[in-house]
Amino acid sequence: MIGNFILHGATNCDSSNYGDYIYGEIVYEYLKEKGINVNFYQPSFFFESNLKDYLKNRSINRREADLIIYIPGGYFGEGHKARFRDNLVQFLRFMPLGIWASYKKVPMVVLGIGAGPNHSSFMNFGIRRICNHSQFVTVRDKESYEALKKLCPKANIIESGDLIITRALKESNQSSQMKRIEQTKNNRRVLLVHYNHSREALLKFARGVKMFIVRHPEYKVVVTSDSILEYEEEYFKEFESESGVKCEHFIYENPSEMTAFLKTIDVVLTCKLHVGVVACSFGKSVVAVACHPEKTVRFYSQIGESGRCTSLFNAAPEEIYELLEKYHEKEIQIDDQVIRKSSLTWELLGQVLGEKYDAQ
Repeated sequence: MIGNFILHGATNCDSSNYGDYIYGEIVYEYLKEKGINVNFYQPSFFFESNLKDYLKNRSINRREADLIIYIPGGYFGEGHKARFRDNLVQFLRFMPLGIWASYKKVPMVVLGIGAGPNHSSFMNFGIRRICNHSQFVTVRDKESYEALKKLCPKANIIESGDLIITRALKESNQSSQMKRIEQTKNNRRVLLVHYNHSREALLKFARGVKMFIVRHPEYKVVVTSDSILEYEEEYFKEFESESGVKCEHFIYENPSEMTAFLKTIDVVLTCKLHVGVVACSFGKSVVAVACHPEKTVRFYSQIGESGRCTSLFNAAPEEIYELLEKYHEKEIQIDDQVIRKSSLTWELLGQVLGEKYDAQ
């Protein structure tokens, strides 16, 4: 199947999120290699400027689409303690294109999606329309499978896994800030702290890290985010002040640089999902104190490392310290069986394209 494909996911609304970008890039590059004309639906400038040759492509009107692909993400489920307003914004961001396609009978597929909890009636309406009119829907964990099967019992829903762990990711490791961090760490191990947008995570991580560094001065602390934040520097200074630790600051601007950096560190303390997922794929030690525990805990359970993940909202700084103490020397190895199951999404997409699946 060759034609005009539109990709949709958490790639609009000025998105710069690292995990969402990686999802978009690996699907986009896969299709471009097949000679398919492919664009994103309402892409942010961050996506347009980082994807190779993207701005040279002719945009595709939805009426020209031969296939609409929902790329992976957690947006078929509600956020932590989501309010009506949160669900409405999520509905308006993700559902209209798929609902339109369902009525216009434009072919659709959904790749490696996260789903549940599902309480909002209008969100559930959109999810049902998209799933019931898609050729297939792969999900990234059994909880997502159960959530969507309950909503859409007749849809072709297949349990798979997280698509990120199935591909080699692009890396760019010649940046000046990576060289600066390498020089300043003085052969120490690196603890990467990722509180991102969450001030609650910032304060709890700072206090937990303070206790950890007292016991483990062999670690250099580096702080980063996984999206472009206006208050990045303000939060960094507050973290240094609260922790009493002199830290390095890795400024996230380029996803391939972030990927390369994650390959060089030793331990990650994160409140989000995909910085941890990529670090796990590189065999690093990860502690996840999750701001979206409903979805994050599923991944660590799936790879047999559920002890590394807890809810940010229930965790005290002392527990964060104890998790770092317990796991900082224990690297993660994702079982090949988990990776093969996750690769099922590529096989099914290849079948839609009319091609024999070529594992990479």
